[in-house]
Amino acid sequence: MKFDRIVKKQTKTLTLVVVILLVLSLGISYAFYMKTSSNKTDQVVTSGTLEINYGSTNGYISNNSYPDILPMSDSEGLLQTGYTFTVKNNGNLPVAYQVYLYVNEAGYNQDSPEGTLLTDLSKLKYNLTTNSAQNTSSYRITDLASKEESGITKYKLKEEQVINSNQTNTHVLRLWLGEDIDSSLVGKYIYLKIEVQSYVNGQQQELAGDYHESILNGADPVLTSELVPVTIENDGTVKKADLDTNWYSYENKEWANAVILASGNEDNYKPGDTIEENKIESYFVWIPKYSYKLFHTNQDSTRVSGQPSTLGSDAKEIEIRFGLTNTTDSDTECTTPMTSGQSGNCVDGKYMTHPAFISMNTNGLWVAKFETTGSTSALTVKPSQTSLRILNVKTMFESSYNYKRDNNSHMMKNTEWGAVSYLYHSQYGRCTNGTCEDIRINNNSSYLTGYVAVDGTDQSTYPGTYGTDSSKTLAYNTTTGVKATTTGNITGVYDMSGGAYEYMASYRDTTLGSSEFDASTITNYDSKYFDVYGATSNNYDYTYRILGDATGEMGPFYDYADGDSKVRHHNNWYADSSSFVYSGSPWFFRGGHLGDGVLAGPFGFNNYTGGAYSTLGFRLVLAPSN
Repeated sequence: MKFDRIVKKQTKTLTLVVVILLVLSLGISYAFYMKTSSNKTDQVVTSGTLEINYGSTNGYISNNSYPDILPMSDSEGLLQTGYTFTVKNNGNLPVAYQVYLYVNEAGYNQDSPEGTLLTDLSKLKYNLTTNSAQNTSSYRITDLASKEESGITKYKLKEEQVINSNQTNTHVLRLWLGEDIDSSLVGKYIYLKIEVQSYVNGQQQELAGDYHESILNGADPVLTSELVPVTIENDGTVKKADLDTNWYSYENKEWANAVILASGNEDNYKPGDTIEENKIESYFVWIPKYSYKLFHTNQDSTRVSGQPSTLGSDAKEIEIRFGLTNTTDSDTECTTPMTSGQSGNCVDGKYMTHPAFISMNTNGLWVAKFETTGSTSALTVKPSQTSLRILNVKTMFESSYNYKRDNNSHMMKNTEWGAVSYLYHSQYGRCTNGTCEDIRINNNSSYLTGYVAVDGTDQSTYPGTYGTDSSKTLAYNTTTGVKATTTGNITGVYDMSGGAYEYMASYRDTTLGSSEFDASTITNYDSKYFDVYGATSNNYDYTYRILGDATGEMGPFYDYADGDSKVRHHNNWYADSSSFVYSGSPWFFRGGHLGDGVLAGPFGFNNYTGGAYSTLGFRLVLAPSN
């Protein structure tokens, strides 16, 4: 019996040897792909629109309970129960994906078993079936194509597959050692990891590792090849995130962050490594797909003359539900109207999927953490840099569109601004137990991104206090600086109050002003990149709002004079300036200006011609498609 050389104890008869080997083979084949784990529930992660259920083992394959690895014939290997995992496409379009297997040395060290890790997989064989299809072929792992990723060799287990919308594929993986092993393999441990990666338009959609947050219901961050997941410490230190740990927690108001590295810098960083600031080109924050409970859906063009008796009394915590499924018409939900002035079957109290995610067909948005910096030929999103301004809307739009086409880059529009603003004003942002905080203004008169007004500066009227010295304004990575974010900590989005006014890719229909767009050139771009409003709107006709854009829903509106004695339209959330687009100023801008004081804020909106102006900048958005 040729197995006699690798069993630890000699047996006296051939019959007894065979019995022992059969028993050990059954035990070892089970342990070979099932990890001893305290997990009680299935582990589900997302990759783009794919939902991968790895079961309670989380995709780990090991034989921790059995240090001896015994060989078996292919016929025996094919009879194993195998390790089962599923891949489901929750999106609206077919998606390609690939199954990989690799040695997970980090997991092995974590468990610290006695013995040596098996890293040479040349003797390892496998069989992978899909949807119970008959497949009696066996393959050696190392005969297949492999790729290097962060110093790890990953072996491709199956040719790329395409899974249709709403389809689920069930895979069974069987592993065993070939019979031609030698004594050097005796007593070694195996610790492997299955990984499923999806691709959209040829771009890899990275998994959110083994970590996902249950409250997101599948809307976890989608990481394309250019986006490096990071954590940011309170002093601004950026470190590459470990995707197997809780690198974000929306429940705890800690939003997911990622960076794009500057040209010429490769992602050779390991989890926990510091990424130097000069190696970073741009910062982005993930806004997961959600629906929200509707409020104030019926605002008309009425304004109330005079200040409300209690300033800010209309501000309320916005109720958010994360998830990938779009709402439909029912007693508790409604189909998102998507159109200026329309409500469909949506009324106060129903839940509605936010339109920003529907228009881009995405499970979430990567929103620029700061206002755009750099130049039109080399856009960046950096803290403590001068924001990019004095450009017309067409130049802003085209620069944004061409920034990262593979990541569906574009200029932010009104509904996307609204998606960030509503999430900010929820329990996942600056609201706790129904009490919400206003975002502190960026009052840096040099237009430096991420700055914030110092405690005690007067921002209660217009104009507010602004300047450049530390008695008036401080940087993003200070205790005061984080008061300017959507989360109240460094993980949030900055510059949504003050800084530069931010033009939106949102305009009054057929009215293009000084944007440099004309009726022909604007049609060169898909309509999804613009929010278009009724052609007869005026600066106070809020009936033309798009539900979710944080304009008309912020009513009722009030007309009263500010500190400069000029009467303006205000909402009564935080008294932000609230003027709609009209014929002379057909393009929206948001957020207010560094000197606007009380007028600035994420719920403010105003209008301008679309032309270049020294106070007007813009913001980038990436929208990975389903």
